[in-house]
Amino acid sequence: MHADHKLDAKGLACPMPIVRTKKSMANLQEGEVLEITTTDKGSLADMKAWCRSTGNEYLSGSEEGNVQVHYIKRVEKKQYVPKTELKSISNEELEAIIAEKPAVILDVREPEEYAGGHIPGAHSVPLAQVENYIAALPEEETVYVLCKSGKRSQAACDNIRSNGRENLIRVTPGMSEWNGPIATSLAATAGVR
Repeated sequence: MHADHKLDAKGLACPMPIVRTKKSMANLQEGEVLEITTTDKGSLADMKAWCRSTGNEYLSGSEEGNVQVHYIKRVEKKQYVPKTELKSISNEELEAIIAEKPAVILDVREPEEYAGGHIPGAHSVPLAQVENYIAALPEEETVYVLCKSGKRSQAACDNIRSNGRENLIRVTPGMSEWNGPIATSLAATAGVR
């Protein structure tokens, strides 16, 4: 596939391939194609989800050994203007909330990350699958969205909000610095209710 520009993101872990892609895409003209080469195993899901949230077009991807190659076309997206500003809270604030009462927590990391340790009762919905679960999110309750570092949770919130949902709170920095209770069972995976 023809690429107008190339980005080498090999050796970088989440969220850096997306961060570098975002910076590179900002320099492209509409219709130009960026080729991204990465070794981040979660990059396929992350790139597709990022494209959905930004309006850019994910053209194709391939994997050879431990290297993934992605092709993304720059597309100008009409901005969805949310009704309210996205609220963010700290890990400690979420820990205090769940100590008081149960909460709906959406963990948008990859299944392997979730299995390695997650907040008890958190629902595993990887970023690439978030759009499929929007209808399952409770409309009356606040949904707390988190990932490892805060980048994927931002993309997930953007995606959910672009579909008209507003009752979201992003948790930062996320599981990379979570000091609260941890579970390793897979009982709360793939779905919300």
